[in-house]
Amino acid sequence: MAETQEIVTDVHVTDRTANPTPLGFTGLGLSAVLLSLSYIGIYPVDSMIVSMAIFLGGFAQVFAGLMAWKKGSVFGGTAFCAFGLFWFSLAGLLLLPAAGLIEAPNPISTAAYLFLWGVYTFVMLIATLKLGTKSIMFIFLTLFLLFILLAVVNATGNTDLLVIAGYVGLIMGLSALYTALAIVLNDAFGRTVAPI
Repeated sequence: MAETQEIVTDVHVTDRTANPTPLGFTGLGLSAVLLSLSYIGIYPVDSMIVSMAIFLGGFAQVFAGLMAWKKGSVFGGTAFCAFGLFWFSLAGLLLLPAAGLIEAPNPISTAAYLFLWGVYTFVMLIATLKLGTKSIMFIFLTLFLLFILLAVVNATGNTDLLVIAGYVGLIMGLSALYTALAIVLNDAFGRTVAPI
C-alpha cells in the first residue's frame, strides 16, 4: 500500500513579536532628558549620565533596533541601532580620557562629531516624512537641531547657546517619551488613547 504525502502549499505565519518602538524611544527619551538637564545647568555630567547613556540610551536602543530589523523595518532597525551606538560612543568620549587611556577630544573634533551626527539625523528626518507619524518627525527634527546647536557650541565655546541646546534636547527627549508611552497606552487599551 503506497503512502501518500500531503503537500502544504498555503502557510500563514503571524508575527507575534512586540513593537520595539516604545523601548527605543524610552531609551532615547530618558537619556536625552537627563543629559539635557545638565546642559541647562541643573547638575554636572556625572556617573548618572554615563550610566544612562550606556545602559538605557545604548542598550535599549540597540535592542529595539535589532527587534525592528527582525520585523523588517529598515528605518527602525537602522535608526535605533545607530543612535544606540551613538550613546555608547558618547560614554566612550567621557570614560576613555577619564581612565587615562586616550586624550580627551578637543572642541573642534567634538564639533565635527556632533555635526556629522546632525547630517545623519537630517537624512533620517527626510525618511520620517514618508512614515507619516508626526511625533516621530518632531523627534527627528528636534534631534537634528540639537546636534547642530551642540556642534556650534563646541566650535565657538558659546555657553549661552548650550542652555538653548539643553532646552531643545529637553523638548526632544520629552517628545520621545511621549511617543513611547502613547504607543504603550494605545496598545494596552486597543484604541487611540494618546495620538502620535
